[in-house]
Amino acid sequence: MQGEKKQLLYTMLAFVCASGVFLMSILFQKMAYWSGGLTWYWVGVAITFAVGIAGTAFILQTLKIKGSEEKTLLTTLLISLRALAILAIGLGFLWTTFVISAGMSGF
Repeated sequence: MQGEKKQLLYTMLAFVCASGVFLMSILFQKMAYWSGGLTWYWVGVAITFAVGIAGTAFILQTLKIKGSEEKTLLTTLLISLRALAILAIGLGFLWTTFVISAGMSGF
């Protein structure tokens, strides 16, 4: 049961990082107008990707922790939450990349 609690904690931290990626992608668009250049824009991009990489690290931590071998409701829930976290972080990376491409092309 101890391993499942750690997995749940790391999965929730991955969800926090996934939401941080989306929030930071909105913020770094605004950061582009803070000065005459694009310095703050790229600082925001770096922070966004760092938060996404931290979320990916949390997901990898959940895979390293041994859980119980029997199928319970909690293990099924953990697998589902982990899959949703992976999807959210992946979509966050794709969205951020899209925003960078659109911003650099002049949209």
